[in-house]
Amino acid sequence: MLSFIMYMLTSTIRMGTPIAFTALGGVMSERSGVVNIGLEGIMLASAFGAVIGSYLSGNAWVGILVAILLGVFISAIHSMIAITWGGNQSVSSMALISLATGFSGVGLQAIFKQQGSSPRVANMASTPILKGIPVIGDFLASLSPLVYLALVALFVVHYIFKKTPLGLRIITVGENPRAAETAGISVHKIRYLCVIASGILGGLGGAFLSIGHMNLFQEGMVAGRGYLALGAVTMGRWTPLGSFASAMLFGFFEAVQLYVQTIPNNPIPSEFIQMIPYVASLVILTGALKKESDAGISSSGKPYTKYVQQR
Repeated sequence: MLSFIMYMLTSTIRMGTPIAFTALGGVMSERSGVVNIGLEGIMLASAFGAVIGSYLSGNAWVGILVAILLGVFISAIHSMIAITWGGNQSVSSMALISLATGFSGVGLQAIFKQQGSSPRVANMASTPILKGIPVIGDFLASLSPLVYLALVALFVVHYIFKKTPLGLRIITVGENPRAAETAGISVHKIRYLCVIASGILGGLGGAFLSIGHMNLFQEGMVAGRGYLALGAVTMGRWTPLGSFASAMLFGFFEAVQLYVQTIPNNPIPSEFIQMIPYVASLVILTGALKKESDAGISSSGKPYTKYVQQR
């Protein structure tokens, strides 16, 4: 029984961490009023970028840096379209997902001369330095350093929203950008900052998938986790703590489907088992939205530029 509990706990953390990173990025972006469905694309491009950086340098931390830079790059494109030019935020996001998908597919062939997956690279799937801690050292050491970085990110984002003037400005921009501008707050600067931050956090989420949990990149490895992160943001009522907890709940359902697949002579087709986290997320989100259908960010998805105001 103890081994089962440890398996589920470890798997939940590993499966939930990339979703949690990306969900925190989603909170930053959506709180400022910018919808970023492109988190899926950010995770995909960053997962591939992490492998490239690790492959070329032999250092997994360089891979993390490359992943973050790619996340920032994609977010910057989305920011230009959605914030500066007042374009449709959902269309921009979906276009960037297509860009990331094409980039990773072509990149595999161009850099590694193969399709489907990359060669194995240096990764950071464990934290050996923690092994000496009494009692729980082995458990802590079995987790990636990125798991602990996710906890730091949670604390920082939560602190920003609860304890700093910046957090209040972000909320004001998301709820009423005209009032924020009247108060002397730069709506564009705040939104750019938040979308770029979502790129950094989404980049860390993508990097975790490829070199924080595995040691290679596979086409389609993100498998909708960016959308699960958006679901976690909604389920968590656009708060850092709620979104993080929701991400870990989705991680738990992913852990369940992994465990069910290991049961010998299981008569359930694997395709149905793999649906568990997605079906669970739909059920939970449906219940959450029924209870608080009027909740949300007032100016979410609504462009605010001089050009748009003059139309």
